[in-house]
Amino acid sequence: MKPQRVDLRGVTAVEEVVERVLETRLREARALAPALERRDTQSLHDFRIACKRLRYALERFESLEPSLEEAAQRLASLQDALGEAHDRDVLLAILPPTMPETARRLRAERAARVEGAAALWDDVERLVEGDDSHPV
Repeated sequence: MKPQRVDLRGVTAVEEVVERVLETRLREARALAPALERRDTQSLHDFRIACKRLRYALERFESLEPSLEEAAQRLASLQDALGEAHDRDVLLAILPPTMPETARRLRAERAARVEGAAALWDDVERLVEGDDSHPV
């Protein structure tokens, strides 16, 4: 999925740039968050990439608004969890059918990583909704 274009028409202040960039990246991630319920490989990958864009935007503006750091850290952990889930998907795709016990273990590990990512996403949502001091 390609990133949405950030509309900066009429922007005259740094605060407006920050707000528009963060709102756009947050909107992208929220649109793809249902992947955490669907759990299919491609949707989770797309959501992970959107979270990466949001995290990078948050990190870019931390010096202006330090309260963004915690959400960025949670997003980094979320990306790690989804990356580990994806690693299990890759292994499951190449695993010979003669290894059913290993397949069960990998599926359980994948499910646990996705559950962890969902909990981290809930944390991110609480952080961005619960703090009126930053522009998200």
